Amino acid sequence: MQECDLPEMPVCDVGADFPMEIAERVGERGYDLLTMATGHVSERSLRLMDWLSRRWLVRNGSRYLAEIEALAQRSRSPGIYYLNASYEWGCTTAARPSSDQSAALLQRTLDWDVNGIGRFVVAARIANPLGSWISLTWPAFTGVIQGVAPGRFAAAINQPTLARRVGVLTIDRLLAHHQLWRSRSIQPVHLLRRVFETAPDYEVARTMLQSTPVSTPAIFTLVGVKADQTVTNERHSNATSMMEDAYAANEWRDAESCFGHYPAFENDGRLAAIRAASAEWDPELAWVRWPILNRETRLAMMAEPATGRLLVRGYEAGVPATQLLMLPKS
Repeated sequence: MQECDLPEMPVCDVGADFPMEIAERVGERGYDLLTMATGHVSERSLRLMDWLSRRWLVRNGSRYLAEIEALAQRSRSPGIYYLNASYEWGCTTAARPSSDQSAALLQRTLDWDVNGIGRFVVAARIANPLGSWISLTWPAFTGVIQGVAPGRFAAAINQPTLARRVGVLTIDRLLAHHQLWRSRSIQPVHLLRRVFETAPDYEVARTMLQSTPVSTPAIFTLVGVKADQTVTNERHSNATSMMEDAYAANEWRDAESCFGHYPAFENDGRLAAIRAASAEWDPELAWVRWPILNRETRLAMMAEPATGRLLVRGYEAGVPATQLLMLPKS
């Protein structure tokens, strides 16, 4: 399929209540992500997980609960609370100086085992007193997984693989859920949203991502406007490991600060490939190739906060699913 035959990625100019605004604009299509992400789960199980997720959000005093409740009321099927209280994906991310050392770049792919969502990525341009920022997101999703705030910073989350505590996957999953249920800390996806909403610059964003307790392990990668403002932050609930060598996939690099973990798909290969990728601004996203690009890749982006430049494309089954979006548009 030719590039011109692919759908354009929507750009929505919205306010602080962007999840609801996006859902209202796209109508029923706004819940396609919910349908695709939860299609393998029975309605009875979804209602139970919704109840548990809402209870957890209420207990933890989530500042985004009202949005999630409003989205759930609009939905024809259960799952909104569950969708916004859990996440499972893989990613490959690099934060590096640009080739001429004048700025910093964020390169990022998102892998998610949910077919179809690469077609439904939305670039939400969100008004903010600190300056508008862009979240690459989906309708009905209240967190932030990746984004760029021109003149401030860009950031993305990678999900680390499950900790290997007893060596039996089912039991280790239950232990991880038990740890989440006991936590009273903020979800990583909502912490990153708060950072974009409130941090005026790279240094404040770095401190927030480093010091704010989180409910589940996460890997944050952050770039500022200067070439030396790059960091990967491997986070546990109350511990952190900072790496100026800012490359991330889905296995912990700092083995001393964590349990053993289950292996991630092509982790070493993806990490080596993103390290070797060019630091040139690449309007073709030529660095997005195997094993960085695979059948579960749903999004690829390149961002330069110093200039506000952004490139992003949706993917399905290892091929482009949307036209390349370039912001600001030429």
